[in-house]
Amino acid sequence: MEHTTAAALVLRDQIERHGPITFATFMSTALYHPEHGYYRQPQRKPGRGGDFMTSPELHPFFGNTLARQVAETWDVLGQPDSLVVREHGASSGGLAYDILVALHEKAPDVLDAIDYRLVDVNMHRLEEAIAAMREVGFVDKVSAEHPDAITPEAGLVLANEVADALPTHRLTMRKGTLREYRVGWDGTGFIDVEAEPDRELREAITAHFAQQGISLPEGARFEFSPIAAEWITQVADNLTAGIAVIIDYGYDAPTLYSGHRLEGTLRGYYQHTATDDPYQRVGQQDLTAHVDFSYLTETATQRGMRNLGLTTQSEYLTRLGLGDWLMELQLQSDVAVDEYYLAQHATMRLIDPAGLGRFGVLGLGKNLPNDFRPLGFTQRSFAEELASL
Repeated sequence: MEHTTAAALVLRDQIERHGPITFATFMSTALYHPEHGYYRQPQRKPGRGGDFMTSPELHPFFGNTLARQVAETWDVLGQPDSLVVREHGASSGGLAYDILVALHEKAPDVLDAIDYRLVDVNMHRLEEAIAAMREVGFVDKVSAEHPDAITPEAGLVLANEVADALPTHRLTMRKGTLREYRVGWDGTGFIDVEAEPDRELREAITAHFAQQGISLPEGARFEFSPIAAEWITQVADNLTAGIAVIIDYGYDAPTLYSGHRLEGTLRGYYQHTATDDPYQRVGQQDLTAHVDFSYLTETATQRGMRNLGLTTQSEYLTRLGLGDWLMELQLQSDVAVDEYYLAQHATMRLIDPAGLGRFGVLGLGKNLPNDFRPLGFTQRSFAEELASL
């Protein structure tokens, strides 16, 4: 099955015609092919493709809490009449809805200013989102935006579990030299083919490692995504002033490349089951790799952004007031016991140090007051954040 899906046949033909391809090319086709890619499918499934649960799908409290980040951005930008909130990977608009509901209840003056842009490569999901927003009365606050049609605006950028699914290269250190794992075809299936990386890729990796003071040992396997750098460059260039918040699997570079994480972080997800084999169910399983937040930060600062902090999802949501929503629910006399315990369980999962709470949250700012410190971020290092969980 894994070698006869439509996406697999496209890749097999490409390899047979032109020889081994980079894993970034393989991943791009498997996830983003216009017809056969995992993220372009017309079918709607529960969860992220029905293959694992993201924080917004776990409970509305996640989006409700992020509404405070929206309000803080509106305030630091001088309470403008119009505030763009641009959400990358918005899918069917669930996170947007939860944010707008919270603003409607808690900060109607902020809601009046909101111009919420849903950014996604899947037009089927965006059409569903706009239809849903029309049904609940938020359609005047929301619009769909294709990634290629973004224009520079001031405001807030949100990206929850987006960067981890951007195409990446897979590499290793062999006799002190960088080597790349490309994708070949042996007549029966896809295989790893070791090759010399292109000069541009090698120079980008070398410069990043030098910047971070990283020296990888013999045999280390890792991923590196110049496409992630291109994406954060576009984010920076399209934010004239404001805040970008990136929430994802990931670490700062020293933590990501520490000794116990040198076997690579690439994973496939299918029906809530993880696999280390990216060549299964091509186009039908999700593929992700941990985000190197240091690389995103390096790139963003070169485009005029400022590092506002890197923390854990547990710390970020807690400081933004996640617990306030649970306490408020507890005080409502008409709330059923099972509803409260469901919300309590979801809250614990969102900050669980062994799960979603360990996610990284990167804050980046542009053209903000020098003394501005966002509420959700602390001054501790990411390593200290992890140690405190």
